[in-house]
Amino acid sequence: MWKQPENDQFVDELYLAGERVPSGVYRQLGSSREIRLDAEDFLPASLDGRVACYVRVRNTWDELQRVFAA
Repeated sequence: MWKQPENDQFVDELYLAGERVPSGVYRQLGSSREIRLDAEDFLPASLDGRVACYVRVRNTWDELQRVFAA
């Protein structure tokens, strides 16, 4: 997992394909592909010959309310 050196700028963490990550929604950089993991698991490869890089998607308040209301 890559992190930008500490300074005053905010940057999301970058995850690579094959990396074990906590449950959540991850978006592949350079595409609209989203991966939803219900439990801790490995991020999938892109299968197009390129290294797949992902960022974790932050949920909106509306999405969180629907999850907790269920």
